[in-house]
Amino acid sequence: MANLVSIRTREHAEALRKRDCFLRSHPELLKLQHEIDLQLDKAATDHNRLVVIHNLMMDRFQQLRGKLQSFIRLSS
Repeated sequence: MANLVSIRTREHAEALRKRDCFLRSHPELLKLQHEIDLQLDKAATDHNRLVVIHNLMMDRFQQLRGKLQSFIRLSS
C-alpha cells in the first residue's frame, strides 16, 4: 500500500503495517483507502495533508448524516 520512499520513521512503518493488516481484514475499505492515498499524494506539505484528511472526513460525515436522516424519516 504505502510508498516505501515516503516512510519516515520506524513508528510510521509500524502504523502502515497495522493499517495494511486492518485493510486485509476489511477489504470493503480498500476503495476508500485508495481515495485517501490519491488525495494525500497530491498534498505537498504536512499542513496540506491535514487539510485533505479533514476534508475527506467531513465528506464522509456528511454522507453518514444524510443516510441517518433518511433512516429517521423512514421510521417516522
